[in-house]
Amino acid sequence: MNIKATKRRVSVRKWGSFPWLVVACAVFCATMCQASVVVICHPGLSGFDAKDLNRIYTGRVVRVGGEAVRPVNLKSGSSVRDVFMRDVLKQSDDDYISYWIVRRAIGKGAPPPEIDNPNELLDFIRHNAGAIGYLDNTGLDLTGVTVVLTVGK
Repeated sequence: MNIKATKRRVSVRKWGSFPWLVVACAVFCATMCQASVVVICHPGLSGFDAKDLNRIYTGRVVRVGGEAVRPVNLKSGSSVRDVFMRDVLKQSDDDYISYWIVRRAIGKGAPPPEIDNPNELLDFIRHNAGAIGYLDNTGLDLTGVTVVLTVGK
């Protein structure tokens, strides 16, 4: 009877860690497969770092070099937006939305507009002076815009 109990424990230990191994592999693969996010702007704007972008995307800076800046976001829920929020703005998307709810309520502006599609965002930035945005650069033609910052890979 003790022999069977010992064999059962070995079996549970052997397969007990299997789900954790699957989760660890999935997280590793998701991290490694994550494409890089690029912050882009209309030609003529440049020299931004993450601190400057934070101030622009939170409405504390509205002009750069005498030119009005027009930040745009991808729709909430986008994985690219999540990476931008986490790695550049250093906050969650929920915190960012809450920040803008309060700011709008006290009359301090409105959040940057949201664009559904990366191609539309790219087109918007190409054709609007002062426009700044971010997207996953995988397979996109970035001619006609300036890459300001690369986040990720």
